Amino acid sequence: MAMRLQLIEGTELLDKWAESASQAQRNVMYEALFAVGDGSAFLIYDIFGDPGDRGIFVVAVRPDLVLKVLLRRADSSFAIRYVGLPDSEAAGLGGAVGPPVEEPSSPDGG
Repeated sequence: MAMRLQLIEGTELLDKWAESASQAQRNVMYEALFAVGDGSAFLIYDIFGDPGDRGIFVVAVRPDLVLKVLLRRADSSFAIRYVGLPDSEAAGLGGAVGPPVEEPSSPDGG
């Protein structure tokens, strides 16, 4: 049985990103967020761990779109930390491309 997670932080990042995203990009991103929430994302998407933080995962939504989330297993929740281009330094995948839309983790891991 998949773990169900509740989105508790990062909707501001999603809203900011959505302002300039196409309808197709928004649709696939929302599908990915639902998959994270219902626990099926690991079956559907390529997911990479962040070497700097064991609780953060990068979801490859499309070749040109990634979602970075912080999983909080203790309270069955997750937080959006980044939405945007996969080549951005903020996504933890390499060189910077454009301004990142990212929220830093707090010192207590959340």
